[in-house]
Amino acid sequence: MQPYGDEISTTSETKLGLEQAVRERAYFLWEQEGRLEGRADEYWHRALDQHLRERAYVLWQQEGSPEGGADEYWHRLREFQTR
Repeated sequence: MQPYGDEISTTSETKLGLEQAVRERAYFLWEQEGRLEGRADEYWHRALDQHLRERAYVLWQQEGSPEGGADEYWHRLREFQTR
């Protein structure tokens, strides 16, 4: 993946950067919900999903919002995340 000049940090273009962005978001969610213990995996997965969905939406918009294109970006980002 390459930087697209959107508001999402380009550090999420790398696996390490993606992990850091998700970690920070998961921590934010955990704090926001009262620091509940024993739910780290839940917060991690929610944060990852939110981050990838926002990233896919931004990329889709930057390409002019092509019909049917949103799913393509979502699948491409999910594939990047699982490598």
